[in-house]
Amino acid sequence: MNDEFPRLVEIYELVQGEEDDSGGFGEDEPKTLFQMMAFVDTPTSQEQYTAMQMQNPLDRFMYYPYRKDVLETHFVLCDDDKYKIAGKPEDQGGMHEIMRVPLKLVKK
Repeated sequence: MNDEFPRLVEIYELVQGEEDDSGGFGEDEPKTLFQMMAFVDTPTSQEQYTAMQMQNPLDRFMYYPYRKDVLETHFVLCDDDKYKIAGKPEDQGGMHEIMRVPLKLVKK
C-alpha cells in the first residue's frame, strides 16, 4: 500500500473565523479533518490544456484508496503546499479501489 500511495497528506476544511468587536469576522482558520496516504501526480499537458479550456485549471491529481469522505469543499496539505480540491472525486474504473481528485494550488 505504501508503494502505491507513498505520501501522507492532510485533509482540512476552512472554518469561519470568530466574530470580532466590529461585527465582522476574523480570517478563516484551517481545521484538520484527517490524514491519509496518497499519490500526488502532475497532470499531462493535454489534461492541463483540457482543464484550462473548461475554465477549471488544475495543478495536480491526487490518487488515494477508495473512500467517500473526501469532499469538493476540502483542502489538501502535501509537502507544505496547500491545494483546493478542484472537482468531484472519481472512483477510477468504478471498482471501489482507487479514487482520483483534481487539485488546484492555493496561492498565498
